[in-house]
Amino acid sequence: MTEPDPAELFEDVVEALTAQGARSGRMMGRPMLSIGGRMLACLDDGVLGVRLGAGSAEHTAALALPDSALFSPGRSRRQFRDWVALAPTAGEHWVPYAEAALRRLTA
Repeated sequence: MTEPDPAELFEDVVEALTAQGARSGRMMGRPMLSIGGRMLACLDDGVLGVRLGAGSAEHTAALALPDSALFSPGRSRRQFRDWVALAPTAGEHWVPYAEAALRRLTA
């Protein structure tokens, strides 16, 4: 089985979330989505970094997915505790979790 293309998966996220008011752009060289000036998701080294909020039900569920982890931009040692990195193998979850991040930041 071929692993899904992260760039194509991210384009699906961009399409879904810009239709809901998010803005696409780049930050620190990475394609990203934001709302109200706050980044909510980005594509980094083939994974989707998504801001779900530490301790939220979505954050906990996302971390339980195979190959997910706390997001470390650029694979650095610094982990963003509110963020989860979702692998392309969890591509069917990228849009729903990005939508959850959007809802969280607009609540």
